[in-house]
Amino acid sequence: MRHLRPFCNREKEMVQSEVNSETQVSVIYGVPNEKPFFIFGSFYDVALRKKHIFHKIREIYNKFSTPYVGIYIFNQPTLVIRSPELLKKVLVKDFDKFINRKVAANEAVDPISFHTLFSSKNDNWRNLRAKMSPVFTSGKIKLMFPLMKECGSDLVNYIKKHNGEVIEAREVTKKYAVDIIFSCAFGINSYCLKNDNSGILQIATQLVDFNSVKRNISIFCFFFMPKLVDIFRLTFADKQASDYLMNIFNTTMEERRKNAIVRNDLIDMLHNLKENSTDKSDYTFDDIKVAAQALSFFSAGNDTTSLTITFALYELALNTDIQDRLREDIRKHHDAHGDFTYEAIQDMKYLDMVLCETLRKYPLTNFLNRECETKYTFEESGLTIDKGTSILIPVAGLHYDEEYFPNPEKFDPERFSDENKSKIVAYTYLPFGDGPRVCIGQRFAMLVSKVSLAYILKDFAVKKTNSTTVPLQLDPGAIFLANKNGVHLKVDKV
Repeated sequence: MRHLRPFCNREKEMVQSEVNSETQVSVIYGVPNEKPFFIFGSFYDVALRKKHIFHKIREIYNKFSTPYVGIYIFNQPTLVIRSPELLKKVLVKDFDKFINRKVAANEAVDPISFHTLFSSKNDNWRNLRAKMSPVFTSGKIKLMFPLMKECGSDLVNYIKKHNGEVIEAREVTKKYAVDIIFSCAFGINSYCLKNDNSGILQIATQLVDFNSVKRNISIFCFFFMPKLVDIFRLTFADKQASDYLMNIFNTTMEERRKNAIVRNDLIDMLHNLKENSTDKSDYTFDDIKVAAQALSFFSAGNDTTSLTITFALYELALNTDIQDRLREDIRKHHDAHGDFTYEAIQDMKYLDMVLCETLRKYPLTNFLNRECETKYTFEESGLTIDKGTSILIPVAGLHYDEEYFPNPEKFDPERFSDENKSKIVAYTYLPFGDGPRVCIGQRFAMLVSKVSLAYILKDFAVKKTNSTTVPLQLDPGAIFLANKNGVHLKVDKV
């Protein structure tokens, strides 16, 4: 039943049999589901910070073999879709029926979040996506590459100073990510890698602090309890940090305008969008919308990027044969181009394979969610859902499904070779989502991550130490994947 085809009567009976079985299921939407626990629903262990949501989603995914599963997130019934064929309908084919994410969006409470691509809905999202898509083309991102190289050089200099030492990889990659995204989004050098007491780094950490119980609860409410966002006037990011960064952005924009400064970064592109937006347009790109894009680009990008790089380094330290092969590939293309050029990075196919496998094992988001905009019937099974039904797409479960990714716990970049990549079942690999709402910044995120790994691994080896946690112990209080005690690795010149 994994590769869904039109149900025959026997298959429908199998679904109903699992619904009526005694393995802790009850009926929700006429599909099998976990028996909810008190007010917490299926997320009891997650709410009490006993289990990371990554593990909970995998647990739910693996418990059933049907195309969809019913769960309760607190008192909210939610349909978890496991079938790739049905996911294609939700994400692409019938996208207009599932256009919005099930996430809080209140302009009066949090105008910044309201005007981001992540949270915006309906025509607001359509207009914003149309405006922003030209900003993230390969050509525009290539213009930012010189800024990335500066940060790559700073990263190497930082590693050189700590040659032979044990570093906490998350701290180092966070500094790199803040430097590179702040440079591209705000047009300013933050120098986090050069200054351990950088004020910008402190603000970046405060903006979406995953060690803060208050911030994690706020973010959790945006996804799963949106009514509390309105009642308690919660913001997705820390307001004090947001205001600080908004002031920097507006000041920089004004200085660029007065002095005709061109830096080929996000600010330049957003400025051009604003200048070309007219009052006659149905969607005016005003100051708040412009600032919201820069702020969301920074807040969403620096943590996801640093975590991806950290997990890549961690796996390379555990798999030295893969690391050695990657270093050879990096050096070959560096020498062929005479430098780390944009073209050299793009030619590093094994580097791309390593990153793709990192994003499979450690997806940027454990799940995607959507809201059904109308009464809808899945023709394959006859299941009908009502308008307003919450849909959850279990990315963590799909990425670890042995049917799609054999031996899923193994770190194996060969899954993404030219030969094997074409064999991956569509809609089972979703690190950036898919369809019209696919992450608009995926090209940028991949390039930034590749630059860091290329600069580090060309001349340095990362090694596990006695303080390296194997396997990782995820912090159950964090929304994103994060190791409880950090990721400690040794760096040595080679």
